[in-house]
Amino acid sequence: MSKHRFFVPPSQISEGKVCIRGTDVWHITKVLRLSAGAEIIVFDGSGREYLVVLEQRKRAEVRGVIRDQWQKQTESPLHTILVQGLPQANKMDMIVQKATEIGVNEIIPLETERSIWSSKQKRAQGANVAQRLDRWSRICIEAAKQSCRTAVPLIRPVVTIEEFLAHPLSVDLKLLLWEEEEQISLKKVLRETGEIVGSVVVIIGPEGGLTPEEAAQFQEHGYQRVSLGKRVLRTETAGLVVLGILQYECGDYSF
Repeated sequence: MSKHRFFVPPSQISEGKVCIRGTDVWHITKVLRLSAGAEIIVFDGSGREYLVVLEQRKRAEVRGVIRDQWQKQTESPLHTILVQGLPQANKMDMIVQKATEIGVNEIIPLETERSIWSSKQKRAQGANVAQRLDRWSRICIEAAKQSCRTAVPLIRPVVTIEEFLAHPLSVDLKLLLWEEEEQISLKKVLRETGEIVGSVVVIIGPEGGLTPEEAAQFQEHGYQRVSLGKRVLRTETAGLVVLGILQYECGDYSF
C-alpha cells in the first residue's frame, strides 16, 4: 500500500526532524487517523523526498523523524508560465488544479478589461484577493501531492496588463492565444521553434477574450499571436490544452 504524501516547506525541516502544521495536522490525525509510528512521505518542493516516521502530536502540529531521504525527478525540463485572464466565479480553482497536474511552473492571474471577477474584488478592498491567492496556493499544493510532483507551482499576485508588461519575462517563447488570429497556428510555431524551447509563457484571456487593443499591447512586447483552430475554447479549457500540447512537443510527455 502506498504511503500518504505531504508537502512541508524546507523551513520546517531541520536536524532530522519534520514539523507539519496547518490543515495537514487535521488530515493526519482526524481523517487518516495516523498515530505515532506511522510512516508518511514528505516532499519539500526542491526535488527532495523524505520517509518520515510520525511522533506524537504536539498542540497544533505533528512532528516526525526522518528515516530516509532521496532526490526524485518528476518535473518537466520545460518551464511553463500561465498568465490567465481572471475568469468568473470559481473557474480559477479548476484552472490552477489542472495546470499544476499538467506541470505548470508559475501562474499569474491577469486583470483585463473583460475580467468580471476583478471588478468585484476591487470593492472588497483587497482582502478577498489575498484570500483567493492563499486558496489557489493551497490548491497547487494538493494537486502537486496528488500528481506526485516534487515542486509546487508559484502563484503570483494579480496584475494588470500594464504591470505585467512592465517586467519582461526572460523566456524562449512568448505565446498569446487569441481567437481572432486566423493565419498562425500554435502547431506551426512549435514546428519552427519546438526543439530549442526550454521555457514558455502563455497568455490566455478571460471570458469574452482580450480586446484588440490588449492583444496589440502584448504583440508590441514580442508575444506571438497563435490559434488552436476553428473552434473557440472556454477560458478554463484553452490554457490547459496549450499546456498539454507544450509538454508533448517540448517537455516530457513525449519521452
